[in-house]
Amino acid sequence: MTGARDFVLLAGRPALDLCNTHLRGLERLASTDDLSHWFVAAGLADQPPPISRRDLEAVRSLRENLRHALLGADGPRIARIAEDWLDHAPGRLCIEPETLQPRFTPGARTCSCLMVSAVLDALDLVRDSPGRVRECADPGCQVMFVDTSRNGSRRWCSMEGCGARAKASTYYRRHRTQ
Repeated sequence: MTGARDFVLLAGRPALDLCNTHLRGLERLASTDDLSHWFVAAGLADQPPPISRRDLEAVRSLRENLRHALLGADGPRIARIAEDWLDHAPGRLCIEPETLQPRFTPGARTCSCLMVSAVLDALDLVRDSPGRVRECADPGCQVMFVDTSRNGSRRWCSMEGCGARAKASTYYRRHRTQ
């Protein structure tokens, strides 16, 4: 049985890792303590930060909005989500001169500031990989990932798990009927 803190961090992207905290009806951010530990597991904080109930609800709402917008490749919606989130995160947005990438300098160690990395990552995904954010084709999985295949045909979150099971099932069905 999967526990609430068994975070799915397959994506390597904070926005997708956030979206993958609610899969198959299992809420992995069931408590403020879960969210606090998710920040550490996702590499967004060194120590578990204090989280309020209001923070938890805001992050869950952000997660659902990002999930729908990323799967729909809806850049304008993600831009609105990012602007709204940044309005409530004390800090300063800077641009790295060498890479021209935005960098957020937090004004405080708050949940809203820590979550800015995921919000900026969502902007990167919709800008740099439009239409390449997918949900695993296994109906029981729902893990989100970036399709980095050359022809854009990747269907599984991982070949080691869902892809291998699907191929084995297809092989079994094909050979059973012969």
